[in-house]
Amino acid sequence: MYDGNLHQTFRLRAMIFCTINDFPAYGNLSRYSVKGHHTCLICEKDTSYIHLKHEKKIVYTRPQIFLKPYHPYKRLKKAFNRTLEIESAPISLAGHEVFDRVKDIITIFGRQKKDGFEKNIWKKWSIFFDLPY
Repeated sequence: MYDGNLHQTFRLRAMIFCTINDFPAYGNLSRYSVKGHHTCLICEKDTSYIHLKHEKKIVYTRPQIFLKPYHPYKRLKKAFNRTLEIESAPISLAGHEVFDRVKDIITIFGRQKKDGFEKNIWKKWSIFFDLPY
C-alpha cells in the first residue's frame, strides 16, 4: 500500500471477520457444493430432503431441528410437514475438521462425470485457506 502523506509504501494486513451473503455466494466463498441433495453444511450427508417428481425441484425438510428446544415454532406440526421434531441439530464442524476434509482436494476445472455419491462435498480449494492467519 502507498502512504501519500509519508510518500512511502507499507504492508497493509487485513482480516476477514465475518461475511453476510446469500447461499450461492456462500458456495463461491467456501467452495462447498450448494446444489443438490446434501447442501446443508452442518447436516452434510444427513440432510433431509424430498425430491418433487413433477416440479423437478428439491425441498429440504426438518428445518425445525435448528430451533432451540423450547421455541414456540418447534411444536407447530402443521407448518413443518406434519411431523414433530424433538431432536436437536447436529454439531457444526470445527475449523480443523473442515481443513482435514479439504486439504487433499485437487481442483479439476470443467464438468466431471458423477460416479454415485461423492465422498467429499467440497469441490475446490478455497483461497481463504491460503491466507496467513
